[in-house]
Amino acid sequence: MMAWRVFLAELAKLKGSLVLLLAAGPPMMMLVMIPAVMLTGNAPEEWRVFAMSSAAIWAYLLMPLTATALTALVAGLEHQSSGWTWTLAQPAPKTLIFATKALVCALLMAVISTGVGIAIIAGAAIAGGVSEAVALAGEPPIGFLTSLLARMWAASLLALAIQFAVAHAFKAFAIPIIVGIGGTFVAVVATSAQAGVYFPWLLAVNMLASEPARADQALFTGLIGGVAVFSVSSVWLARRDWR
Repeated sequence: MMAWRVFLAELAKLKGSLVLLLAAGPPMMMLVMIPAVMLTGNAPEEWRVFAMSSAAIWAYLLMPLTATALTALVAGLEHQSSGWTWTLAQPAPKTLIFATKALVCALLMAVISTGVGIAIIAGAAIAGGVSEAVALAGEPPIGFLTSLLARMWAASLLALAIQFAVAHAFKAFAIPIIVGIGGTFVAVVATSAQAGVYFPWLLAVNMLASEPARADQALFTGLIGGVAVFSVSSVWLARRDWR
């Protein structure tokens, strides 16, 4: 019961915050970008290939940058105006409070991923309605895209957990932003590296790997590593002196 009350309290903090605006941002960006690209005639012509290429854009750039901004904003709700003083004075265990915050971040990323999937389907439908010449062949692979985005979300948990720990540990907004942008930049230049299957900011992209073993390893690393870092960071943050 206490865990549920803490969860509801964390959700209440999101009302009227920039976090909800951020959650709507990536799906809206995809919804605008996809028809624009398709109407130029430069997009794949078959649904499955198009879904994979669109998901790649999300996993390669938008997802890690969204994780960076999301965790920074969630942490910022407490960092501003000495919010930790009130939050950590509640009767709930501190570890539970931080674990709940981690859960909220993970669930928000899942919601955003779902929105991105809807935007991919809707964006392609809009472009096809505007011009039949760019309409994609076949039926929308809703099941395939849902599975792919779910695996990308699970693989991204390690990067999200790292960003969560950094954002909550440091009051300066710039530090988690630097870590997130730095990780994304390294991912860009290390995409083809063999060690990329273990690099947190590349794990989601590896869900598109042609080698099933590489994709499975990235999924395992991201999911298990994410849960581990979330758990350890919740305990570590709870033991810090927040005065």
